[in-house]
Amino acid sequence: MFCRAVGTKLIPVILLCLVSIPVQSYQVAPGVEIDCNDNAEHIDSSPDHPTRATHFSCIVENTSSVTEEIELQYSAGELAVIGPYSITLGPRDSFTITVQARAPVHMEAGQYESSVTATVSKVSGVPTGALAQSDSDDISLTVDPYIDCNIYNTPEDVKIGADGMMKFDVMLDCSSNLEIVTNIRFVMIGSNINSNLVGDPNPILWPDGFEDMSPSCDLVVEIGFSMHNCTFAANSKSTSLSPLVVCLAMQVEDDRDPPFCSSKTINIQKSLLGFGSNGSLGILAPFILASLFLLASILFWRRRFAESK
Repeated sequence: MFCRAVGTKLIPVILLCLVSIPVQSYQVAPGVEIDCNDNAEHIDSSPDHPTRATHFSCIVENTSSVTEEIELQYSAGELAVIGPYSITLGPRDSFTITVQARAPVHMEAGQYESSVTATVSKVSGVPTGALAQSDSDDISLTVDPYIDCNIYNTPEDVKIGADGMMKFDVMLDCSSNLEIVTNIRFVMIGSNINSNLVGDPNPILWPDGFEDMSPSCDLVVEIGFSMHNCTFAANSKSTSLSPLVVCLAMQVEDDRDPPFCSSKTINIQKSLLGFGSNGSLGILAPFILASLFLLASILFWRRRFAESK
């Protein structure tokens, strides 16, 4: 009776051990690792850039001995970061994902932190639940600074008088992703009246002896689009009566002279009579006045001479 009782108590224990052995050998802790490439290209947030985006890669590795389904999550604040939502990896397998980081237009220049998190959601098709394992990696993305200003409006025709002076307003439009104060200088580019100034390989800077007389133009540029007004003035001592076709280029700070135009063409006419656009008399006006004065003097003395006889 004693042996039978002991045997009866041992049988459940033995069965429990036999059942638990394959279960314990099957249970393997899920595991995942992720490593992102830190050499991502910089991001251009200017409105002229076709995508305002860059790409970087991350290696996701299944560190367990069973097949895993891995979910991926992305975080980057103002940047829009997208990539695969989930991947399935076999035991000890790895896969490289490509992630895109995209900036909104005019995103302020600077460095932004992004993170990618990989989480084991299923093991051999079974949800991990509370046993879910995860790993994440951070990457620093750089939005490059930029400022782009262009000449928006200039007069089509300008007349100058005898003093060779011209002066007119220039409207600029700027696009920037930083707040900055910058100085703009204008450069006159000229050519033959029948020539095309666009793409001229040998631009003529300051034709007809013109010299820059423009007041300083300091732009307070803000993030986004902005409009600015400046004044262009130039003077020439040339006595040529030939018309000119010119355009204006922009020189920012101490950059070298720009080789191409930023404005539309401007037709410069030498005013023979009347007033130029800046109020100066036409080139022939002084000669006509001098001739009239000489003629009046001759007539006056002839009359005096006739009366004295």
